[in-house]
Amino acid sequence: MPFAGDRTAARVATESLLELRLAPGDELILSDNSGSAPPADGVNVVRATSERSPAHARNVGAERARCEWILFIDADCRAPRDLIDAFFAQPVAEEVGVLAGEVVPGPGADTLAARYGATRSFLSQEAHLAHPYLPRAVAANLLVRRAAFEQVGGFFEGVRAAEDTDFSWRIQRAGWRIELRPRARVEHRYRASLPELRRHWRGYAAGRAWLARRYEGFTPEPAVRRAVRRTWRWSPWGRRRARRTATRRAAPARHATASSRVFRALDVLLAAEELAGLTLSNRPPARRRPRGEAEVVLVADRFPSDGDPLAELARTLRRARVEAAARPDAPDPTLSREIQVAYREDDGKATRMLALARLVVRHPLRSAVDLIRRQPGEPRLAALAPAVLRLRRDPHARVHPLGSVAAHRAGRRLAALAGRRLEAPRR
Repeated sequence: MPFAGDRTAARVATESLLELRLAPGDELILSDNSGSAPPADGVNVVRATSERSPAHARNVGAERARCEWILFIDADCRAPRDLIDAFFAQPVAEEVGVLAGEVVPGPGADTLAARYGATRSFLSQEAHLAHPYLPRAVAANLLVRRAAFEQVGGFFEGVRAAEDTDFSWRIQRAGWRIELRPRARVEHRYRASLPELRRHWRGYAAGRAWLARRYEGFTPEPAVRRAVRRTWRWSPWGRRRARRTATRRAAPARHATASSRVFRALDVLLAAEELAGLTLSNRPPARRRPRGEAEVVLVADRFPSDGDPLAELARTLRRARVEAAARPDAPDPTLSREIQVAYREDDGKATRMLALARLVVRHPLRSAVDLIRRQPGEPRLAALAPAVLRLRRDPHARVHPLGSVAAHRAGRRLAALAGRRLEAPRR
């Protein structure tokens, strides 16, 4: 269970874990992402505070686990006592790497934001598994085969949203299947305040924009279209059409609640938040120790791949950091924590446009030369501009490309735009 609350919430979380019925060899792990959870009898509380993100907390907890299967449950979910038994009520085929337990709204939603989330039921695993690009599953209630988890390197750290969708897609690309377990269900408590809901909505949108940069062919559905569709669905005309459709299974009471003017207004408000979020970075809040100026900046393509000797080279260098294009499909999570890595795929549209404007104003000639010399298939100047500004923070660092032809080309352009030259790294 990834956890990021206070001591009181930690006691509630550990008590909910202790309610689960276990078999011999099972273990309970609370992965503390806030550093506030006290020790608890019967629960292994591990610290995961290098980065404030659920992905980091899940990975650290999974590294402590010893069993063949790892069950991830979010701290804002309430699980029934027989949850684990429900997952294994049916035999699991060897090619299945993930079992998605259903996530349903919990009772007692007493705020507008909580009632809105419960009515819309955004975490339904059945709906997510029907995603048109590839099936996906939310990590709020997810049972993962250890072999599959280790094959793909776990969840991507360094992102604040959409890490579970990315994990689902990488699992399937690695040859594993995801299977729904509708009876293995947990109850989820939705966001309690409107500002919190809006903030998370922007984060979810930033995550979808990040997925679009990672996965060719995936395009997030426009926020305005989503809002119009929801408004139509709960309008009188949409409800009449739903009643005529035999496959419509929502209860009339749900229609009556969701068709309220307040909920439709929230749809429009969140559509605006989503439009803003699609331009933002998907990086979580930084929680790293202050570092000195880097002596060498390594420019990589996909970094760090598990077992890559070039990744080991980066570990041996003193005061090095990495500018990488993207994360590999199977990263080395421990190396990612040891070396500071900035990924161009994390830079949102707003970050890129602002960085491009600053770069063009400060260095118009260098920018013009780069536009002329850029080869087909190479990143646009806007995609490199944030990395150039990051490079300016290390004014004396040597720039060295690492590995692939793409990394050499990007390194050459970054060095030229920053007024540097490429050099070989010194150990």
